[in-house]
Order: sequence, then structure tokens, then C-alpha cells
Amino acid sequence: MSEKKSINWKLIIIRVTYWVGVILDFLSALVTTIYMLSPGDTFINDIFDYTSLTDITYSILVFETALMWGWTALLIWADRKPIERRGVLLLTIVPVVGMMLIFNTVGFVGGNPFVSVFMLVIQSVIVALYIASFILASKLAKKNESFSENS
Repeated sequence: MSEKKSINWKLIIIRVTYWVGVILDFLSALVTTIYMLSPGDTFINDIFDYTSLTDITYSILVFETALMWGWTALLIWADRKPIERRGVLLLTIVPVVGMMLIFNTVGFVGGNPFVSVFMLVIQSVIVALYIASFILASKLAKKNESFSENS
């Protein structure tokens, strides 16, 4: 494979990684927005077997929903310059998906009925994808720097 094709494939993988996050964050934000803004039980309660909102769950959802919309926008922004803004990939791994994975693993081991093996597998795959994309983006950035120095 030529050098240019290799770089293009790496860039495609990196950009797909950003968009995996955009899509998952968007869907999560949309679901929590519908759930939070509904006055009573909705189809979301039936799908996820949720109970009606309490004052505390509403308060938590306000912050969670705002952060999910914000992270969706952040990932779209980072995708516009995927190599230069590769730090967003790292930020998505460490405080966001990584912590969700840790908390859900602890919950699963502790017998939390809301945590499934499927959820843990998906979060593990996302962490691996983001790590791989960060490494690829860092290598491309280093290659671009050395190319600029030699020019």
C-alpha cells in the first residue's frame, strides 16, 4: 500500500472514531432529553424499564444531558481537525468512557441489575478504538512535523 493510501486509511479510522462518539453521545443525549422533559412515563420507560423521575434523578439528568449535548458538539468540532485536536480522543477515553467502564465493571461485579455484559463489551471496544485512533493521530502528527521540518 502506498504512503498516501496508508495515511488516508488512518485518517478515515480516526474520523470514524470521532463519529462513533458523536452518534452514541447524540443518541444518549436525545434519550435523556425526552425522558427528562416528559411529564410522566414515556416509551423510554418501557424500553429501558425505567421508573418515573424523582427529584434527584431529574437533577442528575439535567447535568448529564447538558454534558452529553456538549460532548457531542466537542467531538464534531474535533473532527474538523482530527490530527490537531487529537487530545479530545484522549479526553474521551480517560474521564468519559474509561470511567463509565470502570464504574459499570464495579457495578456488574457487585450485582447491579442495570449493567450488562453487552454494555461492558461495547465500552471496552470504544476504549480500544479511541486508544488506537489517538496513537494513529499522534503518529500522523509526528510525521507531519518531520515533513514540515524537512521542507
